[in-house]
Amino acid sequence: MRKAYKTAALLITGALLLSGCSSFEPQHKTETVTENVTSGIFPQIIEKSVSYVQETKDGEWKEESSETVRWDLADDLNIQDSVWVMSSKDATALYSGLDSSLKDVPATVYFHFGNDLKDVRTTVASGDNGTQEINVQLDMTGDLVFEAQGGKFCFYGVKIVGANIQADGATELVIDYGEGEGIITVPSDVKSTELKNYRIKQSDTYIKTVSFEDIPTFDITSSNVNGGVWDNDIANLSCGSNMSPELTWEAVEGATKYQVIIIDGGWLHMDVLTEGTSLAAGSIGKDGSGSQYVGPYPPAGSTHTYTVFVFALKGDADKVPMSFDKGSNSVDKIYEGLNGSTGNVLAYARLDGNFTNLK
Repeated sequence: MRKAYKTAALLITGALLLSGCSSFEPQHKTETVTENVTSGIFPQIIEKSVSYVQETKDGEWKEESSETVRWDLADDLNIQDSVWVMSSKDATALYSGLDSSLKDVPATVYFHFGNDLKDVRTTVASGDNGTQEINVQLDMTGDLVFEAQGGKFCFYGVKIVGANIQADGATELVIDYGEGEGIITVPSDVKSTELKNYRIKQSDTYIKTVSFEDIPTFDITSSNVNGGVWDNDIANLSCGSNMSPELTWEAVEGATKYQVIIIDGGWLHMDVLTEGTSLAAGSIGKDGSGSQYVGPYPPAGSTHTYTVFVFALKGDADKVPMSFDKGSNSVDKIYEGLNGSTGNVLAYARLDGNFTNLK
């Protein structure tokens, strides 16, 4: 009997010990979690202090609470000279300054940031819906192309004064267009594009294709082009000097002469035949066939593309169809005249630059 009591006592003691081993106090820990938000125009860094709890031994750590300890623009922010494309089935959802006639009208905006960003200041605040956002004050300019109902509207030198940025990257861009402030609504899935694509959209006369794309090419540069835009010096307007641009290109093996043209769609602005591989700024005037220049003078408020073509020639060409300072020219026909039946064109160079008459 005493043995039975002893056995029962051991069993009870073991059960109590097992019961004690199975008890588990919930465990807590706190970690700093950093999120790099890359969606939208403005990349962000969001740091949070996150508390976790483990309720069972070897169980899953679950989030208890989260507190934002740092929220700012990314250190490597670089929006200068960038281009962004946003579309909507409702034009008025993209820009606050549009009237009701454009409601439910599909529209696309191409926004080009300038290269003059300065005075960036950020604060974290509550937005209109009560959620937190970053308010950014900045000072820079930009241009935009707005497309809707088959029409295109260009706005130049828009002043960008601020941005309200959500955690997912969606942004309200605050602009001053000269008659007050307006809001451009930028979705988080906004896409960036190449500057060249913006210049094409901006222009009324960009030559998208040529018939001689399959022949060799060589490089050409000009100190009068910056970011795909011609400077005012070359313009035949009150803002310019009607000065022919500086041009420098590669020598092509076997070429004895180079035919240089500047063409605006079909309007011929320069016609030069030279044996050299460069032209100094201001070296060409209206001197007659083979050496003549007149600068850009697009209609007020419009943007045209002035394209330089340089054709490397084996020798002279006859019957080249060119009409200086007239709009009846075709770059394909000019090439055919230069090339002839013997394949006189060895290679070509191309340089595009836009010019806008802001008046």
